[in-house]
Amino acid sequence: MNHITDSPSVELRRQKRSKTLIQAGRWLLVFSVPVALCVTVLVQTFRERQAVRAAAQAAEAATQQLRLENQRLQEEIEALRSDPEVIERIAREELNMLRPEELVFSFPEKKSTRGRRGEGEKK
Repeated sequence: MNHITDSPSVELRRQKRSKTLIQAGRWLLVFSVPVALCVTVLVQTFRERQAVRAAAQAAEAATQQLRLENQRLQEEIEALRSDPEVIERIAREELNMLRPEELVFSFPEKKSTRGRRGEGEKK
């Protein structure tokens, strides 16, 4: 037998090394759990921040679109208040108004027989 491997000092060194490794493993566990939690929280916070940024950009785009629509409507209101051509067009199209010297000719619509043939009948 080899007497170096059987000596009590070698066994003590092995036990000491084993204890050191166990303690190192415990410290690693003690520190890795909080680090893992912090990383998880940071990743979640980063994702939420990206979602908020995307929502803010969408809201800004919608706001810009509404501003443009509002400006267009303001211009239309101003034209309806002050532009005689616009007022006349609306009066003619929506209110069927005429100038005093104008005449309206209305013609009865011809009833089409196409598409009615065979209604309720078999060909």
